[in-house]
Amino acid sequence: MLMSPEEEQKARENLRILSELREKTELLSEHVENRKQALEEEIEESLHEAISNARDSLEKISENIEPKLQNTIQQRLDVLRQQMDEWKYDAREMVKDEIGKQADALNQKLLDAQDARIQQKVDAIRDDMQAKMEETLKAEIASQLDTVKKETDDKLAGLKTLALTGLGLGAAALVAAAATWLVR
Repeated sequence: MLMSPEEEQKARENLRILSELREKTELLSEHVENRKQALEEEIEESLHEAISNARDSLEKISENIEPKLQNTIQQRLDVLRQQMDEWKYDAREMVKDEIGKQADALNQKLLDAQDARIQQKVDAIRDDMQAKMEETLKAEIASQLDTVKKETDDKLAGLKTLALTGLGLGAAALVAAAATWLVR
């Protein structure tokens, strides 16, 4: 089948346009691939920076919480020691008065029994106070960790989903480590 010169001219023009479109498509594909690689590198860099910032924040939190925690524990232990000393003194005074009224042998038995009872009460009170202190301290630490986590989440809101997932996993591991540390 023979084509007319006009059809042949139109076919050549279409072939030229197709050739130009193919070249432009190849250039565009190459540009898209280069841009994709650049974005992946940028995301990875942002993720590393976010993780580093989260670690720094958690270290600062730890540095701020530890002295407060030690101070609170020391204050509560001092109060407990003072109460125990007062109870021991009161108990000993009661025992001394009783000893003055009884015979030496009976007095010694009462003193031994009283000391054992005092020690039991002191142990029970110390255990109770320690459990209450641990509960309170755990709640305070959890509250502070939640606050820091919220601040960190607000700062990192612009990252891609991949960055948020990495930070979430890192924060969860650090919270578990802090809880383990508190149990010690």
